[in-house]
Amino acid sequence: MSAATEAAAKAKAEAEAKAAAAKGIPGAGALPFIPNKTGKVKTYIWSVDSKGNLIKVEATTAKKSFATLTEEEQTALAQQLIATNTVPTVNAAKSLWDKLVDGATASYKGGKQETPWDVLKTLAANTPINTGITGTQIREYDPVTANAYLNNIASNIGFDVTQLSDKDRADFAAKIKEAAGSSGKITQRTVTASGTETVVTPDVFDPKTFAENWLWAKVNFNDVTKLPTKAITALTSVKQILRGNGIDYLSDAEVSKIAVNIASGKEDINALKIQFADEASKYYPLLASRLKANPGLSVMDILSPAVTQIAKWFEIDPTTIDLTNPYLDRYARPDGLAGKADMPSMADFIIKLKNSPESEKTTWKNEAARSAATSMASAMGYPI
Repeated sequence: MSAATEAAAKAKAEAEAKAAAAKGIPGAGALPFIPNKTGKVKTYIWSVDSKGNLIKVEATTAKKSFATLTEEEQTALAQQLIATNTVPTVNAAKSLWDKLVDGATASYKGGKQETPWDVLKTLAANTPINTGITGTQIREYDPVTANAYLNNIASNIGFDVTQLSDKDRADFAAKIKEAAGSSGKITQRTVTASGTETVVTPDVFDPKTFAENWLWAKVNFNDVTKLPTKAITALTSVKQILRGNGIDYLSDAEVSKIAVNIASGKEDINALKIQFADEASKYYPLLASRLKANPGLSVMDILSPAVTQIAKWFEIDPTTIDLTNPYLDRYARPDGLAGKADMPSMADFIIKLKNSPESEKTTWKNEAARSAATSMASAMGYPI
C-alpha cells in the first residue's frame, strides 16, 4: 500500500472513530487503524466456468490452476510452443500459461472481457508457423505433444483434423514415439591421450516432417472434398496442365494422387508440365519443336491466338474451348492425327470461322445481314 493510500485510509478511520465517539458509543474515539502490511493489491482476470459463463477469478489463483488444465487446453499451449520452435516441456507450458494470465490481467484492467485463451488466440494468429524445427531433443512424445504437432501441421497444409478419430491420434502418438526413439541422440565415450572424451551425435529426428508425412498418408484419394487445401490447389493446376495438353486417360484417383505428391513436395509442378508437354508433342508433331524450345508451355498455350479468334467470332467463353474443339483441332492438325500438314495462316483460319455454320447465330453476323439488307433496299429505292 502506498503512503498516500495508507494516509487516506487512516484519515477515514479516524473520522469514523470521531463520529462514533460523538454518538456516545463506548470505546469510540480510539478505534485502531491496521494498515495492509502485505502491500499487495489483488488483481483479477476473466475466466469461463463449466457452463461457459464469464466469471471473475483472482490472477494468482488462475496461475495455480495450470495443474488442472484439461488435455485439450494443454495441447493448445503445446501447439503455441511448437509454433515458436520451443520444446513443449511442462516448465515451458507453465511459463506460457503465466504469460497468458498476465495478458488477461492487463485486458481486465483495460475493461476488456478477455480470458487467457482469448489472449492465446491473438498470440497464435500473430505467430507464423515455422515449418522447420531446430534444436529439438524430444524423444518421448506424450499424447498432448503428439496432438499439438498434428494440429499445427494440419493447419499449415489445410487438413481437416475432424477427419481424425481417437484411434488415428493414438496411432500417430505411438508411431512418432517409435520413430523419435530410433533416431535419438547417441552418446559415445572415447579414450584420448588426455583422458576420456564424450561425443554426442545430435538428434536427427524432425517431428514436423514426420507429422506432415503421416497426414499426407491419411489423405483419401477418392474423395476430393477431403483433400487438404494445398492438395486442392495443386489439383487445379494438374487438371489445367492435363487439359492444356489433351491428356485425358488418367483416372480421378490418379490425378488426385499426383496433386497430393506435388502438394507434399514429392513431385515438382514444373517437371510435370515438361513431362506432359513432351507426351503431347507425339500427338501434335508440328508443335513439338516449339514445346521443346519453351519448357513449361502447353499445347493450349501455343494455340492461344487461335482460341482467341474462335471465342471472338463464335461469341463464346474462351475458357470453354479445349483441344477437343473441332475447329481448334483442324487448325492444329489439318490432316488429323498424322499432324504433318502445315497449319493454315491466321487470316485463312479467320475466314473459315466467319463462314462456318456456328457463326450464323452470332450478333455480328445478324448485324452484317441486317446492314446488307438495308443497303440493298435503299439501292432499290425502298424507303428505309
